Amino acid sequence: MDPSFAHNSVNLDVLRRRAHNYRWAVHPPDVIPLTAADPDFPACPEVAEAIRRHLSEGYFPYGSPGGDDQFKLAVASWYSRRKNSPITENLVLPVNSAAYGLFVCARMICTHPGDEVLIPDPVDFLFRKSVEHAGGVAIPCKVNPETAEFDFESLSQKVNARTRAIFICNPNNPLGRAIGKAELNRIILFAEKHGLWLVSDEIWADIDFDKKCRSVLDSGLVPYAKKLVVSGLSKNFALAGLRIGYIIASDEQTWQSLLAFSLHQTTAFGIPLICQIAGTAALNEGEYWLEAFVRHLDKMRDKTSAFIDSCPFLEPRMTECTYLAFPKLRLHEANSTKTVEKILELSKVALVPGGKEWFESQSEGHIRICFSTSEAILEEAFSRIKAIEHLLMPD
Repeated sequence: MDPSFAHNSVNLDVLRRRAHNYRWAVHPPDVIPLTAADPDFPACPEVAEAIRRHLSEGYFPYGSPGGDDQFKLAVASWYSRRKNSPITENLVLPVNSAAYGLFVCARMICTHPGDEVLIPDPVDFLFRKSVEHAGGVAIPCKVNPETAEFDFESLSQKVNARTRAIFICNPNNPLGRAIGKAELNRIILFAEKHGLWLVSDEIWADIDFDKKCRSVLDSGLVPYAKKLVVSGLSKNFALAGLRIGYIIASDEQTWQSLLAFSLHQTTAFGIPLICQIAGTAALNEGEYWLEAFVRHLDKMRDKTSAFIDSCPFLEPRMTECTYLAFPKLRLHEANSTKTVEKILELSKVALVPGGKEWFESQSEGHIRICFSTSEAILEEAFSRIKAIEHLLMPD
């Protein structure tokens, strides 16, 4: 076992002070939160060291609205080296989180009231929120829960004169499925046929197991001028609180438009330079840490799958990518929220429910389990749920 991901590396005292967003800091001490997708482990030491070096110089001026050159170069190198996507650093726009990146893309695309964007169902609620906050209309389109693939006949019926873009999440959160090469090419050709922007959220693209995740920018895919990628360093490098995100544009003109819609030049918005310093260290020096993290997650995935298989109230479910499991409840017309509330009350384990407000309507009847923690914490949580599983079965 890598010591970075052993149980004694999890500092619960720190997590109970700092880890918010449905996690340790918002629950009583006796609750185990397998909730928000944020690891329980400290980041790779090179990140903290880079921050210390930056702080030691004592200067904290404004950074460039277009982003730090070294961070942009690190992102471009990462995509070229790991994702077969030879991009140039001048097309990278660092932003304050991938969530904000989605919003910036939506603002650039939805320029008239009522502009529509096709989004997957299920998918994280930030997709709908980004489009709606930009003044657009999110149009959910069901995807196959086993493959994350669209039904293109149904998809075509939802395109009209107001449709401006199609957003995808690859790998899909919450399904834990990567979109394959053939499907990505179909989506690209679909977008090209209808003149749509294609926005790919690839925040989970470095957490893959059985099926490697391919970027929409992969040079082996169909080329298309209106591709945008949104990603960041929260899931792969445990840096959610630093809000390190970026958008990769398709050309210089698009990059300039994204910069304008980001409002970075007003100084009211933007990603702090110190966060980009941390991100540069993670991408340039932390690859070994990420690879060890994925190996640990693979073991936790097996434990989570075995737990799901053993639960009479859950349907079997194996995660392909991400550190999220999304099993379906076996109960007839089961309510995700009520089930999660009951589990929390009886076992003191917090989970995330399915439902439209979380992951669109097709997610109802499911629960989401985050397994990016230590083996001991995961085993304790599963043991607690197993002890009350008979109370979760129908009468």
